[in-house]
Amino acid sequence: MEDIPITFQTRKKNNLRILIITTPIRPVPSIYPPIGSLAVIKALRKSGCEGVELYDIDALRPAYEIVLEHIKAFKPDILGISAVVSTAYEYAKKISLDVKQQIPNVTVVLGGNLGASAEILLRKTGVDFVVSGEGERTMSAFVHKFQETKNRAHFSSISGLIYLDNDQLINTGYPIQIPKEEVYDIDWTDLERNSNIDVFFPQATQSLLAECSFAKDPRIFEKHRQGKTMGLLVGSKGCVARCTFCHRWDKGIRYIPIPILMERLEYIIDRYNVGFVDFGDENFGTDKRWLREFCDAIKKYDILWRVSGMRVNCVTPGYLKLMKEVGCSAVYFGMETGSERMLQIMEKKVKLEDNYNVMKWIVEAQLQTTIQLVIGMPGENPQTIKETAKFAAYAACLSKDKNPLDLSINYAQALPGTSLYEYARHQGLIGKTIDEEEQYLLSISDRNASDKTTTLQLTEYPKLITEAWRPYITATAGSAYVFKYGRKAYDEQLKKSQYFTFDKEENNAEPENTVIKHAAKETGYFNFPKEKRGEAFVSKVKVDVSSTTDTIKDKKDERIKIVNQQLPGILKLLRIKRFHVIMVRYPVLTYRLRIFLPVFALLSDYSSNGFNYAAKLCLEYFKYCLKSMLFKKQFQYMYKSLRKIMDNDIGIDPNDDKAMEPLRKGR
Repeated sequence: MEDIPITFQTRKKNNLRILIITTPIRPVPSIYPPIGSLAVIKALRKSGCEGVELYDIDALRPAYEIVLEHIKAFKPDILGISAVVSTAYEYAKKISLDVKQQIPNVTVVLGGNLGASAEILLRKTGVDFVVSGEGERTMSAFVHKFQETKNRAHFSSISGLIYLDNDQLINTGYPIQIPKEEVYDIDWTDLERNSNIDVFFPQATQSLLAECSFAKDPRIFEKHRQGKTMGLLVGSKGCVARCTFCHRWDKGIRYIPIPILMERLEYIIDRYNVGFVDFGDENFGTDKRWLREFCDAIKKYDILWRVSGMRVNCVTPGYLKLMKEVGCSAVYFGMETGSERMLQIMEKKVKLEDNYNVMKWIVEAQLQTTIQLVIGMPGENPQTIKETAKFAAYAACLSKDKNPLDLSINYAQALPGTSLYEYARHQGLIGKTIDEEEQYLLSISDRNASDKTTTLQLTEYPKLITEAWRPYITATAGSAYVFKYGRKAYDEQLKKSQYFTFDKEENNAEPENTVIKHAAKETGYFNFPKEKRGEAFVSKVKVDVSSTTDTIKDKKDERIKIVNQQLPGILKLLRIKRFHVIMVRYPVLTYRLRIFLPVFALLSDYSSNGFNYAAKLCLEYFKYCLKSMLFKKQFQYMYKSLRKIMDNDIGIDPNDDKAMEPLRKGR
């Protein structure tokens, strides 16, 4: 295989014009830079490609017509589409077909996690080649070969490609991974030229992530932090786990050497006035030697930082204390569930005790976190939900100062390249033909995992029951807090939540010198209750999201104003049809009336999605009740890894193309 080294220029310079575009993936531009695209661009330049540029659609959010005009004016020989999430299918299909129509000779290459649906992309869209895994080596080799020939038979020597040759699907296998020293080696000035750099380095006062993570840290008031921006770096690539709902290309994990990471940190501090950093790792600090070296190195910079992803079984009270001492304000974990059985289905490779311990240790260390849960996996039932609610209640009561609404509850979303997706195909929830799979990809396009309308019924229960699980967990946590600390304490926490905002005339009730102010519109980072946020995202360069490529279909709710320091009562909330807020406003009442939560879910569905949708849910519910009277349907498999269920109990579909098997199984 032609795995071209990218650490030095190995090929003669070429005159090819290569444009790599991003796709809009959240309701507003993400603070997470397109580091995969940037790394590929730098690798291409190292290998001699001078005519490669970025067009960051996700950050710029131009009108779709402007996107097409920009691409047409650039006249690319190769158009690279970065589709980092599988929910980008609809946009990727549309842009690839439209570009092909206007520039017939362009070759379209797609990379990112959407590539797990390579067969659909190659047969249903304008995509010519799909890159599996890291793109640095593969794209460098591809461009070199592209200079020599357009004959697809000659591309079989390049690892990391999937394409059609005479209608036969060719998969050349995964590429060799790049060394850890070269992971995420990017040039930030690409974003200055071809993006909106202020999206990635916003003022901390205008950043939602800063509000979530740093607002309660008293160190934000220190004078030298005023006027600082927030930026993002990544210290590692990959993960030590293989959760059955998570798709990834990378095998194992590579930690960027500390001297290289600190050099990158110094660069963004100096160039962009950074004082707050989000370390966007999936698996931060699993290597304890690396973590200690990191803590020793970062303390001299005197910045505040947060960790986006850490494993619950890879921390100790001592390490959390050390991290806090050198500037850490918040750590986030994929806890996912409070049920030991569901941990097995998810293949989390942690114990339930680890979830309980890490919550206790986080509170003791006075660090921020959000309880992030995934519900509705196969095998989920009312008992496992009760176990998860018990865990949420435990976490909510650890401290009077901890907001019990710091919950993020998403439904399990079946994404290509995961055991969950293949299970859904086997159960007939997605379908096994190319057309059926494409219809599913279209249905989840631009949808966040909190969107209950497109959630597959992966359990044995109807939607009206599963939709009641989320408010049940929230009510259980809220009522436990009320019973321990009192209604007054709960109301004070509720006023600080994302549901409410003070009337402008009463803003003097809030501290005037807070560094982190109420920031933004929902981003999709945290969902329910975190999904309902306030007004439009504000950055130095304002973004009009009303007529742009932002096609995310989530509905937006504005915060409810607090007048005279009084939270709105039930009559007002009924009048404005904010049924979900009623349940949060009155957690004890909601918990006591929990048997009626399916009714509340129905009212919410009727308000949000109309009569036909609500009627459909009612019919499904009554059919379920009738069947349950005749026989009891239970999860037919043992509570073990869903991957093992697919591999050992179900097996692969003999009708699937063999070239797709490695992609369907994931890495």
